[in-house]
Amino acid sequence: MNFVRKLFKPRWQSADAAVRLAAVSADAAPELAAALPQIARGDADAGVRLAALRRLADPGLAQALAQDDPDAGNREAARALWFDLLAGRHAQSPPLTERLRLAAAQDAPRLIEHLAEHAAETELRAAALIRVTRPALLVERATAEPDAKLRLSVVERIDDEALLERIAERSRKRDKQVYRRAKDKIEAGRLARGDDAAIAEEARRICEQLERRLREGDHSAADDDAALQARWNAIADRAPASFRTRFQAAGDLLALRRDPEQMAALRRRGAEIEAIGEEIAAIEHALAGRDAVEQRDAIGQRFDALAERWSAVDDAGGSLREAHEQRLSAIVARLGELANAPAPVPAAPTPAAMPAAAPKRRDDPAETERRRAERERRHAALGAALGALEAALDGGQSGPAHQAHARLAAARQALHEAPDEAIARRLADAEGRYAQIARWQRWSDDQRREALCGEIEALAASGLHPDAVATRVREAQAEWARLDAHDGGRGGGGLIRRFHAACREAIKPTRAYFEKRDALRQTQAQAIAALLEGLDDPNAAALDVRALAARRREIADALRALDRVDPRERKTLAERLRTALATLDARIAEHDGAIEAAKQRLIGAAEALAADADLRSAIASAKDLQRRWQAAGNGRRARDQQQWTAFRAAIDAVFARADGERAARDAQAQAARESAAALCAELESLAAAERAERAAQTRIEQAWQALGLRDDDLQRRFRTAQDALREAAERRLRAERRAGFDAWLTTYALCRAAERGERDADGVRSDLAAIDATPVAAAALSARFERALAGAAIAAPSAADTEALRDCLVELEALAGIDSPDEDRQRRLDLQVGRLSARLRGGDAEGGPEARLVALLERWTAQAPVADPALDDRLERAVRHVLAGWR
Repeated sequence: MNFVRKLFKPRWQSADAAVRLAAVSADAAPELAAALPQIARGDADAGVRLAALRRLADPGLAQALAQDDPDAGNREAARALWFDLLAGRHAQSPPLTERLRLAAAQDAPRLIEHLAEHAAETELRAAALIRVTRPALLVERATAEPDAKLRLSVVERIDDEALLERIAERSRKRDKQVYRRAKDKIEAGRLARGDDAAIAEEARRICEQLERRLREGDHSAADDDAALQARWNAIADRAPASFRTRFQAAGDLLALRRDPEQMAALRRRGAEIEAIGEEIAAIEHALAGRDAVEQRDAIGQRFDALAERWSAVDDAGGSLREAHEQRLSAIVARLGELANAPAPVPAAPTPAAMPAAAPKRRDDPAETERRRAERERRHAALGAALGALEAALDGGQSGPAHQAHARLAAARQALHEAPDEAIARRLADAEGRYAQIARWQRWSDDQRREALCGEIEALAASGLHPDAVATRVREAQAEWARLDAHDGGRGGGGLIRRFHAACREAIKPTRAYFEKRDALRQTQAQAIAALLEGLDDPNAAALDVRALAARRREIADALRALDRVDPRERKTLAERLRTALATLDARIAEHDGAIEAAKQRLIGAAEALAADADLRSAIASAKDLQRRWQAAGNGRRARDQQQWTAFRAAIDAVFARADGERAARDAQAQAARESAAALCAELESLAAAERAERAAQTRIEQAWQALGLRDDDLQRRFRTAQDALREAAERRLRAERRAGFDAWLTTYALCRAAERGERDADGVRSDLAAIDATPVAAAALSARFERALAGAAIAAPSAADTEALRDCLVELEALAGIDSPDEDRQRRLDLQVGRLSARLRGGDAEGGPEARLVALLERWTAQAPVADPALDDRLERAVRHVLAGWR
């Protein structure tokens, strides 16, 4: 091995994984940049592979390693990098067009869902969302997706009612568009399957929309009318009868308002009703006169003509019809009384009975002018009120019409005289039109009042949260008030009592909840008061800055949580809390100012150290300043950071003067570590070699001692290499020691095969030539081979020979430390007793295990061949146990 080349090879090729990791992470060599893909795939260390992958940030490589890297942690990190690169969340992400192309080629659900949630661009999230199928993620994106159009597109993909309910619940207070669309789809689904409650609710909404047009004016386009009619046609057959009646009535009224001919007929009918009213007034005036009895026939004729006119307009409705009917009935009764009364004889008044004529008084010109101006003002007010009523009626706005009609009635009452003929005709026309609209509007509003009563009555058993119940009651009350405002407060009748009773019954179960909430609000208010206690007391114990900051956080939290306090107390508590925050901010600012001044003085002292010629003294002073800086405490974070930057720059300037020496030491230490690593690697290669050169080992150990390195990891590595080298040498010695005996076993087995005639002579000679020569019992083995190959007859061993063989075999088993069979147990015992006696007599001179084994094998070989193959098996077993026990 070329030691010098290995010592100075690039760091990213070092045998030390830590060195390779540092090089792959920071080195800028062009060769390293070219080798990074191979390092990311094939380096032995997982950390080095991951560092190379992160430095490359290649989507294709990250995708491959997310599946193929042998380390589970690396696979997960590669997958995260791959996802970030495609999502555009990585600094080295490809352009959007490239990422769109890559994403389109992927089909992994986990990646598609990640892009749908975390992609930086709306286009990429939209492309991923199209391919998402998991319902839970679709629900999450419908409420959490930043882009409003994408949120709505996700809602359009969902048809399951339960999922739509979840979307509506999550978006109710955050996204009105998504909420409304989810609700619309829910209602559409319920309508499609024929849900009675949904059909009734849809019918109510359609009717209310038509009635709103009547109240606020009909400005709808033809498309709106067609859409509304289509919605109604879809449910008309299944809608409740009351809603069918409401829809028909509102539609008829809208059609009437849009038909000029019918509106003209309505105005003529109104004028006729007004004229009838004036005729009724004239007949009533005649019946009240003194000559009513004399004029009863003429009055009766006028009444008959009036009755005919009244019968022609009997479809007049509302309060005006009822008033006319009552007045006509009164006239009929009065005419009956006059028909039965005798005609009176008029008496001529005497001059004495005649009252004296009052003297004419001359009017004051100023008073006359005042009365004239007042009369003109009242006529102008009447005209203005009438104009406002006509404008509201022409615009189809029932609410403003009710208000204008009330002002008109007040103006007529204040006039104290009959209006002129033109105004009278306009009044008759307006009253007729108003009566018709008021009648239809009142009927429509009463239908809605009936529905409101039903909704509130159902709240008690709805199981809704008390807040929801109270909110619904307030909404219903507000809607009821709007209906009253539209019809001038004349509608409702008995429904008013029913509505108020339903509201009371709906609220009754919630009282316990609201009482408990009031108690909690009171507790919260008391807690806030306790929190504020003592802050304004100048005699209170001063708090440290941490306590002040903690108190400020508590007060800020209390200010944010004021919705838990009674609304009537919130304003006062909010003012107190803000005052307390201002007080605490002033104290904290005072503390921060003191710390800022102290640190500024330390900065000045640190900057002065740059001129100190004594480097050691300057470093000691810098360390002392650092300790004082830590003891100074913390002020405002932003200012602390600015001052710390200035202080650190001054301190670094002092320590920078020692950087040269430190850098040299570091470079020397790094070079020593690299040299030591190279020595460890060379020693490890020696340990792995088949035969190590002692000179090379000595040279490496001397070089190691010369380095004098104190790196624990490298020390352990070097010792491990030394141990491995020592163990390799011991293994070689053991192999050399056993080689002769292994050769003897092989040669003996071949000899026995030849003696038993199992092999021909040529084969035996060929195999014998291939076996290494053994020094153990070589002569005896050679003689037995010669006899066997010569074809000499093998005589059976005598009894004495067999006994000698068994004695030798028992000694071998004793040497191997293994048990002898039962038939030789006594022989084994006799052998042990004999040896013990010999040792006691001091005559045991058998030598070491190796010498004993050689002697026993020579005795065995010199004996006649055994006839029992089991004895050969015992021999081989014993010899191999002896050899296995050598270390």
